[in-house]
Amino acid sequence: MLPHEPRCRRAAELVLADPTETHDIADLAREVGTLARTLSRLFSAETQLSFKSWCQRARIAAAIERLSVDATLSVKQLAADLGYASVPAFSHAFRQVTGKTPTEFSETK
Repeated sequence: MLPHEPRCRRAAELVLADPTETHDIADLAREVGTLARTLSRLFSAETQLSFKSWCQRARIAAAIERLSVDATLSVKQLAADLGYASVPAFSHAFRQVTGKTPTEFSETK
């Protein structure tokens, strides 16, 4: 869900432009012309998610898109491409968002 408030939406668009990047809320806030605390409140109010949770979902959405396009993509490669430190960390985040592991998700498409 994309936020509607202009500063919040611009920050969301910056995250979506490169969901593999680790986005610092203070840096994004400066870039969109607000304070980190304000941007954090806006994300919570607009999306019902913390900024960190929203970014995690953006990364998982990117993973789902890649899995949908390339069935031969390994979970290890996908985790690395999306900036996760390990396959278990990626699988845990994926399961938190989707309720399935990346492998289970791939098998059900």
